[in-house]
Amino acid sequence: MSRFLAASIAAVSLAVVTGCPASPDPERGPTDLDPPAAGQGFQLRTELFTVNPGEEVQDCYFFRVRDLAKNAGMPEDEAVNLHRVQLAQREGSHHMNIFRVKTVVGLDPTKGAIQRAKNGVGECFKSPNWADWPLVANTQQDGQLDWTFPEGVANVFQPDEWLMLQTHYVNAGTQKTPEGGEVVVNFHSIPKEQVKHEMGTLFATKQSIRVCKSNPTPEFSGTCQFKSKEPVNIIGANGHFHSRGTNFDMFSWDGTSIAKPAPSSRFYSSQTWDEPPMLRSPDLDLKVQPGGGVYFSCGYQWRPPADEVGCAGLDAADKSADKDCCYTFGPIVEKNEHCNIFVYYWPKTDDIFCN
Repeated sequence: MSRFLAASIAAVSLAVVTGCPASPDPERGPTDLDPPAAGQGFQLRTELFTVNPGEEVQDCYFFRVRDLAKNAGMPEDEAVNLHRVQLAQREGSHHMNIFRVKTVVGLDPTKGAIQRAKNGVGECFKSPNWADWPLVANTQQDGQLDWTFPEGVANVFQPDEWLMLQTHYVNAGTQKTPEGGEVVVNFHSIPKEQVKHEMGTLFATKQSIRVCKSNPTPEFSGTCQFKSKEPVNIIGANGHFHSRGTNFDMFSWDGTSIAKPAPSSRFYSSQTWDEPPMLRSPDLDLKVQPGGGVYFSCGYQWRPPADEVGCAGLDAADKSADKDCCYTFGPIVEKNEHCNIFVYYWPKTDDIFCN
């Protein structure tokens, strides 16, 4: 990966800038986010891009930590200790995810700083490409998001790591993008002597989803177990499904029970598909005992597909033999469904089992 130089980032109009600390101003535009102070973090900014009517645009942007640090006046050979995240994006965003690059399959930083995809076509739409890429930050919400982690907690990046920012905009029946897509992200760091705990993240998705006319109100569930010998502190969580979703719940789980946990164990609930809540510290501070984890469930309500898609379009995407009118797992908002879980916690563990 080292042959992909920082110069290629500048060549495709990605901005990595530093300046004055962020200062909210209601008179400014949705992405007028000031970067961190010089030497205290860096900013990632996509270009302003067009999303035409009927389109779903999902692009992947690649950044090397060493290059980001150098361009922001930070030591390029030292780890970056992320302690605060600010996100801003224009209306119409379906999601924005940032991942740490691990196993390279179809998405490869050496193939370009921006790798574009549209209407389900392109490597940036194929989830197996980032199957083992740890989550860094995510949001579905338009506007501003600002989160400072608990004292001493940081997400630690090594200099030669790569980050991938994935932005998905929709201008179709379920969502509109009236003024084009654009995403801005600020990463604020703290000195290594202030880091007491390394933060970990969990991203999992249930891919066995079938929301069918013959079974219109199904529920799908999954579990993720922390293989940790010490308690795990959950400090952030949100869920994600498409427009057939009706309820998304997360529960504290003992790591052994197969039954759905009691309502008293529920710590997250969402009934909104396009603007799901993001719980985060200090409002969320859940301690999971050693060997425990998270149980999550997604409920759905089938409804007829849009005229331009039709059941034939769903069956083609599903490739099923029964020709039932079903929404199944996939990236397209109009044709497919999701049941994705995002969890932020400390201390970090590399041994998590999801089922």
